[in-house]
Amino acid sequence: MAGDRLTQYLVTAVMAVIAALAFVFSFGNVWALALRLGVPRPIAPLIAPTVDLSVVGLLVCLRHLSLRGVPADQLRSATRLMHLSGLLTLG
Repeated sequence: MAGDRLTQYLVTAVMAVIAALAFVFSFGNVWALALRLGVPRPIAPLIAPTVDLSVVGLLVCLRHLSLRGVPADQLRSATRLMHLSGLLTLG
């Protein structure tokens, strides 16, 4: 049981680091894209966090539900939405 708990903590920590790095990387890219698309300067920095926070919210939600024992077939649609959001963020 102690090994399972350590594994859960490590997976959660790695997921948090990946989410933080993705946020930092894409913040500047989305900001620059918003400016190129003609979004006003005061509004452009507000767009990047909303895009990234949707992906982070899905990651946290899926992690929480999987730790609570929700079956994978019930998480399938949320997982697909997270993958789509991630691809759109990278795009």
